[in-house]
Formats: sequence, C-alpha cells, structure tokens
Amino acid sequence: MSSPARPGMSRVIVSKRRWLGYLALVVVFATVCVLLSQWQFARREQAQAQIARLQANYSSQPVPVSEVLRENSAMNPDDQWKPVTATGKYLPELQVLVRNRTHLAAPGFDIISPFLTESGIILVIDRGWIPAAADGRSPSAIPALPSGRENVVVRLIPAEPVLQGQSDTDQLISSIHVPELAVAWSHPTYTGAYGSLVSETPPSPTGILASRPELTEGNHLSYALQWIAFAVLGFIGLGWAVRNETRVQRGKTSQRELAKKKRVDVDAQAEDDLLDAAAGDGSRPAR
Repeated sequence: MSSPARPGMSRVIVSKRRWLGYLALVVVFATVCVLLSQWQFARREQAQAQIARLQANYSSQPVPVSEVLRENSAMNPDDQWKPVTATGKYLPELQVLVRNRTHLAAPGFDIISPFLTESGIILVIDRGWIPAAADGRSPSAIPALPSGRENVVVRLIPAEPVLQGQSDTDQLISSIHVPELAVAWSHPTYTGAYGSLVSETPPSPTGILASRPELTEGNHLSYALQWIAFAVLGFIGLGWAVRNETRVQRGKTSQRELAKKKRVDVDAQAEDDLLDAAAGDGSRPAR
C-alpha cells in the first residue's frame, strides 16, 4: 500500500504544474508576436518593392502600349508606373467620372475617358481631377475631349477593385474597375490597367493631372522589432516571476527553520529548568 504524498511534495508538484502552464502561455504569446513581426517585415518588403518599381519606371522611356498590355489580361506588377504611348481617338459618348476623389483635401471627380487605339482596343485613360460644384455632389465644368487623332503618353496603373455596396450609373462610377467598364462598353479593352495621362499631342484642356507619388517604407520595421521585443519580454517576465517566487519560498523556509530552532531551544531550556528544580530538592541525579 503506497504512502500518501507529503504535504511539502504536493506543494512542489502543484507549483511545477502552475509554472509549466505559465510557460505554455508565454510560448503561445511569443509565437503570436513573432508571427506579427514577420507580417510587418513582409509589409516592409512590399513597400520597398513599390518604391523600387516607382524609381525604375516613372521616368523611363515610353514604349508602345501593345508591348506591355494584352487585351483581357492582367498587367505585370513590375510594369506599374511605366510610361506607354498610344495613337487613336477618344470616345466622348462613353466618358465617365469617378466620384469621391480628392485633391489637396478638396472633393471632386476623376475624368475617365476611353481611348480607342489604332489596334481597335480601348485604353482607359484618367485625364485628371476636377473639383465638385457648389453642391458637392455634381462636377464642375468638364474639359471637352479632343475630337481628332491623338498621340497620348500615359503611366500604367493597376485596375482598381470593385467597391462593395456602391451603386454606379452610366456617368458616375465608384472605382476604376476596368473589366466592369469593358462589359458596359461591349468593346475590346485593355482590362489589366488604366493609364494616368502624362501628355497629349495635339494638346487639349484636361483636369489636374496626377503628380509623382511620395512613397515611404512606413513604420513597418519599428513595429516588427517591437513585436520581437514583446516576445523576449514575455520570457523575461516569466523568469522574473519565477525568481521572485523562489526568493519568497526561500524566505519562508528560512523562517520555518528559525522558528523550529527556537522551539527546540525553548524545549531544551524548559527541560534544563525542570532538572535544575529537581536538583534543588536532591532528586536530580548526578551526571
């Protein structure tokens, strides 16, 4: 028949289980922190790739659009901001405006004009920003499109996604989702990207054309390092807690040992007193 565990041993087992539980929590916390740091590192790499792409393409020599885009095909991400040329004519009857666009915090619209290239494929062109009228809901004066043959230079921008919950009309749209425009126009279209207008020949009035974007890495590196620091601090905090409890337990043990020693000394003194009292009346045996 096994003997029951001593109270002291039971406390040790419970304490070990408790600290193992704390260790498991710290490991989970540290794992989450490391995953978040890796996410921030990945976002930093994406930002760096965007900056490198802008620097490589923005001021490069323009090439014909047919060398970069294909009808109903996605654009190669490495071609973003690349200038391309096209020759053809605008289709004013299909022109639309993108609402909720701002310039220097002012509300307005972007002019989206279909440009029918000589190859028979439409290139969607953003001809710049115009302010909203006084009511804030309708556009101000829209520059007239040239009616003749034009040579254009545009920088390629990926087609925007559809904005859920937004309603479009024949004249107003919520995003430059080129595939949706191609369906509405029922005409072959370069659907992978649209062009931000750089120049037209012969020149004609436009909206305020887009300027070179200012791209930065952001704070992703500092956020990543902070998450790593949090993971390390989790283990440091656990070690500090273990150390403190160990010191407290050692202090309690020392106090118990001191109290036990005092009890032994008191018992010994009491025994001596009894023996001394017995010796006084002659009953204490000689040693």
